[in-house]
Amino acid sequence: MNIIKLFKPLHLVLFVFAMLIFRYGYLEHQPALLLALNHWQYLLLILAFVLIGAGGALMDAISGPGKNGNTITEGKGYNIYGALNLIAVGIGYYLADIIGRSSFVAVFVLTACMLFIAATNFRQTILVGNTLISLCVLAAIMSIAVFNFYPFLQIIEIKAFYADSFLLLACYAAIGFLLTMLYAMTKDMQNMDTDYNNNKITLPIAIGRDRAAKVAFGFSVVTIAAILVYINAYLVSLTYMLIYTLVFIVGPLIFFAIKVLGAKTQKDFSLLATVVKLVMALTAVSIMVLTYNIQNYA
Repeated sequence: MNIIKLFKPLHLVLFVFAMLIFRYGYLEHQPALLLALNHWQYLLLILAFVLIGAGGALMDAISGPGKNGNTITEGKGYNIYGALNLIAVGIGYYLADIIGRSSFVAVFVLTACMLFIAATNFRQTILVGNTLISLCVLAAIMSIAVFNFYPFLQIIEIKAFYADSFLLLACYAAIGFLLTMLYAMTKDMQNMDTDYNNNKITLPIAIGRDRAAKVAFGFSVVTIAAILVYINAYLVSLTYMLIYTLVFIVGPLIFFAIKVLGAKTQKDFSLLATVVKLVMALTAVSIMVLTYNIQNYA
């Protein structure tokens, strides 16, 4: 059970939740779209990224002095990490072969490499690890479009039907990137003392918690601005989606921006991290609201 905790299962559950909603809360309700992956193949796509994510979390847990409290030896950890990623890349190759583009297995290989580098090589490089992890989230969401749409993009007659859905998923991937960065910054401030003892150089360790909070405030403002641009471009005419986004996504982010400047304790930052995680889940749910709004009131 202790080993399972090293995989950060709650993060993986949130990821699976989001990936399922993108498929069954949106794509399955688009009659004009043909999807290259059937149901169980899509589940394999999710499984591949879950295995890669679990491997990355495990690597972060066992890398560096004093990281795991002797829960698992480093050698055993590397063996489990290797097995998880080997299976994931194997699944990735199978899925890439299904859509007739074996080279797309590189998506899984690069994602695994980025998580490995984030957990090891860049432990003492400010924000680089956070950026790599956020890029992995972006890659996972974009893989939904790549692996489901690619075979049909070769057919000129139906290519145009995929443009809007591809752009929509790209927007969600970008927002996912920003939210993951914001969450990682907040966790760095929450875990500042532990990270310092583990020789990990994070933003709050380098510049102080108060200054790091100001950076997080600025990044939250950028995230809010990006979402507002998305609202202005696509949601103005969709009343229910507009209200949902403003209340359940922008609202909590404004709360975050207000509170982060005055946050001082681990409890404060733990609350803010929970707020960002909740926004991530609500952002995934929003695509179901979008689907409902378009089908019934557009």
